[in-house]
Amino acid sequence: MKTKNAHIHLDIVGGIAGDMFISAMLDMFDDLIPQVLTSVAAVLPDEAGEVELFDGINSGISGKRFRLKTEQASASSDAKEHAHSHDHDAGHHHHHHHSHDHHHPESDASHGHKHTTYIYLCELLRNSALSKDVIQAAIDLLTIIAKAEAKIHAKSLDEVHFHELADWDSLMDVVASAVILDALAGYSWSMSKLPLGGGLVNTQHGLIPVPAPATAEILIDFEFFDDGIQGERITPTGAAILRYLANKQLVTTKQQGNLQATGYGLGTKVFPGMPNILRSMSFNCHSKTNSEQDTLVLIEFDIDDMTGEELALSIDLLRQHQGVIDVVVYSVRGKKNRAMESVRVMAHCEYYQDVIDYCFIQTTTIGLRYRFEARALLKRELVTETGPAYKQVSRPNQIDTKKIEHDELVSLASLHQRRMRKYKTELS
Repeated sequence: MKTKNAHIHLDIVGGIAGDMFISAMLDMFDDLIPQVLTSVAAVLPDEAGEVELFDGINSGISGKRFRLKTEQASASSDAKEHAHSHDHDAGHHHHHHHSHDHHHPESDASHGHKHTTYIYLCELLRNSALSKDVIQAAIDLLTIIAKAEAKIHAKSLDEVHFHELADWDSLMDVVASAVILDALAGYSWSMSKLPLGGGLVNTQHGLIPVPAPATAEILIDFEFFDDGIQGERITPTGAAILRYLANKQLVTTKQQGNLQATGYGLGTKVFPGMPNILRSMSFNCHSKTNSEQDTLVLIEFDIDDMTGEELALSIDLLRQHQGVIDVVVYSVRGKKNRAMESVRVMAHCEYYQDVIDYCFIQTTTIGLRYRFEARALLKRELVTETGPAYKQVSRPNQIDTKKIEHDELVSLASLHQRRMRKYKTELS
């Protein structure tokens, strides 16, 4: 499953929770089902219950649901924090089992709650039979939630307790999500705007606003919108999955390519006039030729109040900045026929905000434009072992072309010598 030039878009219609993410992924990639079920079984005790992946329908849309079946399955499925099963009537309070046990560690053991601690859960994962990469992904997810909870409640990580993660079905969601994220490590990801939700939920801390404080903390810098549907739409585990993807710099804009598969993860609540689903879409971004496709950001601004020396240094620094692909400068005419320099920066999407900030730092511009654009580029190979170094490219018509590296020419004394070496290398 670890592949390049493949992309997954998450269409967050009803919301996102751990079980909805897992269901959507397994609906789309059914070859991952055995690995997910085996990995979950390696962590959960026998008495925890039986893992279920089953078909269902929400507002006329068929998809899958993922849960841990126990004797109290029907009751717990309506109460678990990640099932989106809160009452979404804005006129009522919503019960929310996202509460935490804040006993001190020494009293915790006497009450049988040692397994609620962040430290214990991480140790449980490290001692499991899971692969090293899956263990790390699961711990990363737990750490994202733990850090948010620690900040919200003014606790250290050692003091953080997860009452909701003490339930085996919630730990199951973390492990299953980690298996999927590891298996799809070669993919890029994108997502729709996040539904805001609204109202209040009832916790052990009392009534708190939606999104829950820890969820909001995890999703800082993500874009939200309000579709008018109340209740908790994104859970801490769902938020942690999105943050994990962002932290790994896997999030980009929605890719152009051939749609390969779709998957639907179902929530349990039925919304008025809208399905409570998470839709996943898998794209193959390979071209039919030997070219590659990706998305970059173009940043443009004009300069009319920097000297040539000042601008030259700033452009050199921009070219060296992380995430910048290239910088192009060209002369233009502005108001009153005033001479200006127009700067165009090409950068990788995941670094675009940092590159924008750096443009403001290194130049006098106080405003710029940016847009995301798709590009196609041919694969190139640097050849160094047969004489002067050159780049070789295979064109769509099956003809290979060569371009000598400029550094191979600078030591030659005359234009004639430089041209002879260039032609000899590129036409051989």
